[in-house]
Amino acid sequence: MPLITLKAQIHADPQIEAVLKDAMFCATKVYNGLLWHLRKEYQETGKVNISRKNLNRILKELPRAKGYYSMSVQLTRDEVREAYKSFFALKKKGLVQHEAPGFRRKGQLSPLKYVQSGFKVEGDKVALSLGTGREDGIREVTFRISHRPDVKYERVRELSIIYDKVSGRIEARLVVEVKAGENNGTGRAAVDIGETVLMACAFDDGTVVLYSGRHIKAIRRYWQKVRSSLKQNSRRWKEMTHRERRQVEHLLHISTSHLIGECMRRGVKEIAIGDLNGIRESVDYGDRLNQRLHAWPYRKVINMLRYKGALVGIIVRDDISEERTSITCHACGRVMSSNRRHRGLYACSCGWRAQADVNGALNIYERAYKVSPVKGSSGRVARPAVVSYHLGWHGVAEPKHEGKPLCASA
Repeated sequence: MPLITLKAQIHADPQIEAVLKDAMFCATKVYNGLLWHLRKEYQETGKVNISRKNLNRILKELPRAKGYYSMSVQLTRDEVREAYKSFFALKKKGLVQHEAPGFRRKGQLSPLKYVQSGFKVEGDKVALSLGTGREDGIREVTFRISHRPDVKYERVRELSIIYDKVSGRIEARLVVEVKAGENNGTGRAAVDIGETVLMACAFDDGTVVLYSGRHIKAIRRYWQKVRSSLKQNSRRWKEMTHRERRQVEHLLHISTSHLIGECMRRGVKEIAIGDLNGIRESVDYGDRLNQRLHAWPYRKVINMLRYKGALVGIIVRDDISEERTSITCHACGRVMSSNRRHRGLYACSCGWRAQADVNGALNIYERAYKVSPVKGSSGRVARPAVVSYHLGWHGVAEPKHEGKPLCASA
């Protein structure tokens, strides 16, 4: 059964919220406590032992480990292990300068994670176990949640309680099993995710639909200018960050929903997306452009496509290597970065000419399915359909209306 993640609002009285925040604070203390002991071991022995046996030994010395559910404590322990594993991997490549993973801020509220046990969800009611060792004697809390009503799930596999720093609210994340919708299609598609062109989707017949990312770029630039005159992390600064995120997510939802609808119309059963893991470490275009690309919501686009596809029976995979797909000629296979010309034009000496994102999407399609969607090409492809969305606003005052698609050929 496909798994999707649901974001849910928590509705609880102030006393329950206070208990949840205390448990989340305990998770921060445990995380930092494990890091402190590991750093101390390194200073004394010159080695870092991140085995579960050693970390479990340290946990017995941390009084805050009794402040929340024992299985959640073990998940916090595993977060520390993963942080060190990532650190070691980056250090081996020479990509880090720090001595060890950093501590979390003292007042930070860390997520409470539950996998398989320690929680119960019945309708909109949630019961969470907090263990038996809390000083206040509270072993369980209950509260209500609300989430989008159009998702019907079979079972909740995982539950996380998080603190949203932007909104200042405690929220829930539910990983649920959903029943996939019926889909008798046999078609296939490939998606190249980018910045100026948010998504380039190539279909079986070689046609490509482009989704513009220019309005998202405009929104981000606007709010960056607004925040530049504000004190970082101030209340007003957080409000502006929250509005930017809402507007960007709104456009992402519109674009991904339109793409899934287009795939349904064309009978697509599977979508292949380029593997973007490590993209932030692999690109270096200077400080300014790096910052812009590193903040681009690539993973959010993939997650939206995955869960929306699951609801209608479309398989979404993102395990296709994107290496050199943007500079490889789809017609002859020649790899030349100079073939990418002005305004996103890809032109090869073999005669192949195409929009650069179209070329990349066709290459991903061929890698994913071992066949080219362009048969008998004369060296050119038809002009792709371009889908662009304009909200009509991204200022401080937000009128209550939906963004509408503006479709054209380009």
